[in-house]
Amino acid sequence: MKHCIIVGGVAGGATAAAQLRRINPGIRITIYEKGRDISFGNCGLPYNIGGEVSDRNKLIAATPESMAERDITVKTYHEVLRVDSGAKKVTVKDSSGDREFEDEYDYLILSPGGAPKTLPALLNVPQAFVLHNLGDLDDIKAHIDGHGVDKVVLIGAGYIGLELIENFVRRGMDVTFIHRSEEVYRPLEDDMGDFFIEEMERQGVDVRLNAEIVEVTGNAATLDNGEEIDAPLIVAGIGILPRTEFLKGSGIKLNDSGFICTGDTGRTSVDCVYALGDAIETFYQHTGGKTTVALAWGAHRMAYVIANQISGNEDVVFEGLLGTNIMRFFDYDIATLGLEQHEVLEYDHFIVDHRQRNKAGYMDSSVPIHVRIYVSKTDGKILRAAVVGTEGVDKRIDILAAHIRLGGTAADLANIEVAYSPPYSSPKSVLNMIGYKTIEKLKQFDE
Repeated sequence: MKHCIIVGGVAGGATAAAQLRRINPGIRITIYEKGRDISFGNCGLPYNIGGEVSDRNKLIAATPESMAERDITVKTYHEVLRVDSGAKKVTVKDSSGDREFEDEYDYLILSPGGAPKTLPALLNVPQAFVLHNLGDLDDIKAHIDGHGVDKVVLIGAGYIGLELIENFVRRGMDVTFIHRSEEVYRPLEDDMGDFFIEEMERQGVDVRLNAEIVEVTGNAATLDNGEEIDAPLIVAGIGILPRTEFLKGSGIKLNDSGFICTGDTGRTSVDCVYALGDAIETFYQHTGGKTTVALAWGAHRMAYVIANQISGNEDVVFEGLLGTNIMRFFDYDIATLGLEQHEVLEYDHFIVDHRQRNKAGYMDSSVPIHVRIYVSKTDGKILRAAVVGTEGVDKRIDILAAHIRLGGTAADLANIEVAYSPPYSSPKSVLNMIGYKTIEKLKQFDE
């Protein structure tokens, strides 16, 4: 019987195991997970803090016991230390028993994920946390309950940092936001995100920009300007790094940043070794350029591809991704897709920008929505898009994602037929108007 070892669980490894078992009932599957939990909704962690996910256990997607019912062996607290791709062996440390052993594989799937970054000043600080898994969530809530904490200092202005600001406010806590620059939420254009600070202050958040914590003593944190602030709880959300140190000497190719290089089959540079999730380098669907995207859709899709590849169906391949994403920040919805802002600069392009109401303007409930796209002058492709508003953002970004994936150009947006009724849209939706504006700009280039 063939044996597939999977390194890591959650969206990548656990989904790959489930897909592989569904397609291939005869293969033996073992998951080695270094942590406590094998599969959980990590994107939902902040919302348990804020109370929108009232039952923490609803975040659990699978357990070793539920996996065993599908004939999948799960070993938690088991860390893969080394991969010998020549001998098709992994060296595993059983942290619960403090022993090491080797295990052989026919196929290896790598889903090690990312490790959260932290600040030197927060090392060994008992009230400093990250929010990366269920254990972190449990630790944060235990600290709040055990110490009667009603104040929190949040560091970082990415997905997690901003979601935590909202959810700690919803929890009723006093929130201080510290960020080392004035640029909040880098995935979004600065001029489209000028509401972030205003909304924080409206929600009572104490905002400290161009500041960093340099020292923590007791419940007091000292900033780099010498100011001391109350910090009985500190949570940092400043990004992740790929957990790929254990692959050194394995022969598996990593890029310069330590991400595992993969192609459209999920295979690495070594036969019978596949990878998915936050620790891989993949590619954009619409341009073919290399990218790294720590989002769930790509992991789930690649899990299906890898399961088919291992099971002999080589026709199923990964077509790339657009990095389509959306985030809520209090009343605002923020969505982007495609290239990052700095990547767009590598292409000869022009920008089309449009603002209007999200539905018929005479409706009292209509609100502004702002769409911006970056268009290739060469072929009219949409290279990047950003959408901001308080209603209807998800619909527009999803339409754009489907439109791009199916080969639609920016000018083709004029032909998108929307479901029109005054409570839902306008006869010419915001995306139609983007299409018409694109056509006019193209005419100008031809003159």
